[in-house]
Amino acid sequence: MSIGVVFIKSMNSGIISRFFSFGFGLNEEKGAIGPSLIDLLEEGISAINISARNVVNPPSLWNLIGFIRERSGSIPFIMSDEEGGPVKRLVPGFTRGISHMGLTEAGPSMAYDMASRMAREASAVGVNVFFSPVLDCNSETANPIIGIRSFSADPHETARFGAEFCRGLHSAGVLTTGKHFPGHGATREDSHLCLPVVEISEKTFRSVHLFPFEKLIGEGHLDFLMTAHIVYPSIDDKPATLSRKILTTIAREELGFTGVIITDCLEMDAMKKIYGIERATVDAFNAGADMILLSHTPELQRRAIEALKGAVEDGTIPMRRVKESLLRIEETREKLSRPDYRAGFSQVLFAPDDLLQKTLAEKSVVIGRNGGDIPLEKNSAIVLVELSPTVTGLNEVEVSSSETRRIVSRFFKIERSYTLGYDTPPDKLVVLEELVDSNTSLVVITASRGSEQIKPLKETLESLARKSGKSILISGRDPYDVGTLEAFGASMKTFGLLPGSIEAACMAICGELK
Repeated sequence: MSIGVVFIKSMNSGIISRFFSFGFGLNEEKGAIGPSLIDLLEEGISAINISARNVVNPPSLWNLIGFIRERSGSIPFIMSDEEGGPVKRLVPGFTRGISHMGLTEAGPSMAYDMASRMAREASAVGVNVFFSPVLDCNSETANPIIGIRSFSADPHETARFGAEFCRGLHSAGVLTTGKHFPGHGATREDSHLCLPVVEISEKTFRSVHLFPFEKLIGEGHLDFLMTAHIVYPSIDDKPATLSRKILTTIAREELGFTGVIITDCLEMDAMKKIYGIERATVDAFNAGADMILLSHTPELQRRAIEALKGAVEDGTIPMRRVKESLLRIEETREKLSRPDYRAGFSQVLFAPDDLLQKTLAEKSVVIGRNGGDIPLEKNSAIVLVELSPTVTGLNEVEVSSSETRRIVSRFFKIERSYTLGYDTPPDKLVVLEELVDSNTSLVVITASRGSEQIKPLKETLESLARKSGKSILISGRDPYDVGTLEAFGASMKTFGLLPGSIEAACMAICGELK
C-alpha cells in the first residue's frame, strides 16, 4: 500500500501528528507525567521535545521517557536542545559541558569528548536527538542571541569543530541537528523577539554562512537541519523557515540534504507575532520543512495540527509534499537505536562527569591581556562588581550572583560587592566610585550579549579600573568586552558563566591555572 493511500486512510487516526515535535508540561509540576503529555500521545505525536521543566533527575526522566515509549505506536523521536554550557535542557544530574565557542579554545578532541559524554548520558535515559551542533558563524559581534553558542566566526573552524561534535553524538547513537539553517550568525537582533533581516551579499552568504552546513551535509554528519527565522534579502524576501528557495532549492537540490528539516520553534515572535501559528505551519511545510516544532503551549500546538490537516484536505499542501516528508521522517526514524529500554535502569544511576567539566572549563579560559595585575595573591582582598545576565527567550542556564560570590570567596576575600544591571541609569552609577581607591584590587565579571551591550557602561567601568590599584576583567559570556574595556590591567575570557568557568577564572587570577 502506498504512503499516499495510507495517509488518506489514516488522516483521522493521528498520522498528521508525525509532522510535529511538541514540548509539554508548561503549566504542570516539574517532571510530571501530566495531562498535556497524555493528550499529545493520544494525538499520535511521535516527536517529543524535552525541556528543563521536564527534568527532575536522570532516573525520573528515564521513567518519563519510558512512559512515552510504551504509549507510542513507533519508536519516538525524543529531542532536546543540548548544545552544552548555557544552552542545556537536561539539568540537573547531567554533565553540563561548555559553550561551542569555549570548545574552540579547548580543542577538537574536547569537542568530541564533551559531545560523546553528553550523548551517552542522554541516550541512557532515552533522548535520541540533539538540537546541535550550532553551525552559525558569529560574524556579527553585536549578535545578541548566538555569540558563544557559535564555534567561531570562521566557517572552516565552525565546520571542523561541528564535525567533531557530530562524531561525538553519533558515537552514542544520538542523531544530530545542524542549526540554524542557513546561518544565524550575521544578525544584530534576536529572532525570539523579532524577525531579523540580514543585509549581506549572496557571495558572503554562501562562502561564510552556508559553508559549514554544506561541508557537514557533504560529509554525512547531519541527520536533521533546523531552520532560522531570519530573512536574507539577497536570497529571498521570505524568512528561511518559510522559504522554498532556501529549504528546497538550496538545502535539497544544491546541497543534497536527504534528512529531516525541522523548523525552529514557531512560538518565537519572529513567526508567531508576524505570521501567526497557522500560516507559519502551513507555509513552512509547503516550503520544504518536514517537521514543525512548537515547544510550549498546548493551544497553539492544537491549532497547528488543525491548520496542517486542513491544508492537506483542501489541497493547499499537495499530497506529493506529504509523501516526501513522511518518507524522510520514517527513513530517519530507522536510524534510531532500539535497545531493551526497560532493562536498563542501572545505566541511569550515573553522576555528572565532574573531571571532564573541570577540564573543559580550565582549557577554555583565555587570558587576553595582563599588564602585571595578575597573578593576584590568593586570599587577597578584592572589590567584586558583577553585571547581571540579561534574560532572553532562550532560557539559558547561568550561574547565580550568590553562587558567583561563593566561588570567588574561596579564592579571595570579598570586601565589597556590587551587582549591576546593564540598564542601570547613569545617575545610579555614582555609588560605584565609592567602592574603589588606589589600594583596591577590582574584579569585574561581565555577562554581555554581543559587543554593544557593555558600551553604555564603558566610561564608568573604565573609570573604576583607572582609579583602582589593580583591575581585572572577566568577560564571562561573549568575549568582546575584553576589546572594549581596555583600561583594565588584566582581562580574560571564559565563554560562559557556569560555576566551573568562574572557578577556572579565579585560578587564572591567582596563578593556579597553567
